[in-house]
Amino acid sequence: MALRLFVGMAVVTLCGSSPAFAQSVTPPVAPVPVPAQSAQVPLPTGARIGFVNLQVVFSESAQGKKGQERWKVLSDKLFAGLAARNKEIQGLSERIQSQSSIVDPGVLKQWNQDLARLQREAQFAEQEAQVQRDALQQDVLAEFEKLVLPVIHTLRVEKKLDAIFALQGEPSGLTLISVEPGLDLSAELVKRLNARAP
Repeated sequence: MALRLFVGMAVVTLCGSSPAFAQSVTPPVAPVPVPAQSAQVPLPTGARIGFVNLQVVFSESAQGKKGQERWKVLSDKLFAGLAARNKEIQGLSERIQSQSSIVDPGVLKQWNQDLARLQREAQFAEQEAQVQRDALQQDVLAEFEKLVLPVIHTLRVEKKLDAIFALQGEPSGLTLISVEPGLDLSAELVKRLNARAP
């Protein structure tokens, strides 16, 4: 569960998710890959711990990239639908503003009712879009967790380590001030995950 929570933060960071999505229609932000260490530095002799940057692993592994692509496809689809609704609302609002003094009061009343209905429908559509995005995020993270945990365990056993920590970029996470570069097993984890990818 802790892995899913961390990777969830990585997905949020990579895919630009936020509750504000439901409130504003802006184009989805493409993930910004976090560069992994270019060459794996050997694990220091006698090392008892290692760490992985799961944000790097998620952004650079084949499985993580598939999840990011699924996320992008859904986000693009949802954005297109929400943008079309907002365009319709904007058009009707402009018509009401520009023609309110020249149309029959009954027509103006109907337009205002239509505008209120469209705004309610748009709000519901935005909430539904957020629910769909959240559900897909949970699916992607569950698949990634199912794939990555056994590989991390195998890596720990093979390297004879007592523990492998997940490095988090969030303020509440683990922050490394100074570390032996060889303890970063992120590149090796990406390599192993990609070797298992279909």
